[in-house]
Amino acid sequence: MRIGVLGGTGPAGSALASRLGSVGVEVVVGSRLQERADETVRGILGRWPGRHLALTAGTNQVAAGCPVVVVATPWEGALPTVKALSGELAGKTVVSMVNAMARWGERFVPLLPPTGSVAAALATALPASRVVGAFHHLPAGPLGDLDQELSADVMVFSDHRAATEEVVGLVERVPGLRGVDVGGLGSALAVEALTAALVEVNRRYKAHASVKVTGIG
Repeated sequence: MRIGVLGGTGPAGSALASRLGSVGVEVVVGSRLQERADETVRGILGRWPGRHLALTAGTNQVAAGCPVVVVATPWEGALPTVKALSGELAGKTVVSMVNAMARWGERFVPLLPPTGSVAAALATALPASRVVGAFHHLPAGPLGDLDQELSADVMVFSDHRAATEEVVGLVERVPGLRGVDVGGLGSALAVEALTAALVEVNRRYKAHASVKVTGIG
């Protein structure tokens, strides 16, 4: 599998790229600037010199050429980024891990986009793509720390059944992660908004909490 990460130089995108690259997934770390992508990949490889990581650097346009593309930009940049690349993303599985949040005093609170969720906005902007939501609740610190074992469920949602199954399979290539199908894009608002609550949990308890769904096989 070969995936591209739009906004792969940020904390969430680079952490996901590191983890997927460590299990043999070929990842193109994308950025608006080639130089920034190069710097990020050098930094990741320098942090883990004894490991083989299947990472390369490229612009967002190069990353968008992969069969599966993850959107990991800040929420306010997600829509302009995918609109500019709609041609390259046509026919692709596009995975949104974007959460709309803002700081309110000392707290982070969820924001409600006009479309109801970031994933719904991306689906509207990319009618020829299969938009999937996933990876929202994984703290970047543990995700990017390849010495740390993971133990979490990843909620996956899409209106395209085959794309959901494809992304669940991608999730489960990472030891310690389980993909959980939570339905269609109607689940996006609840999944995205929960991230702000988890950020608060982690802030209050000085932890790296994630999600576990109980009662299923």
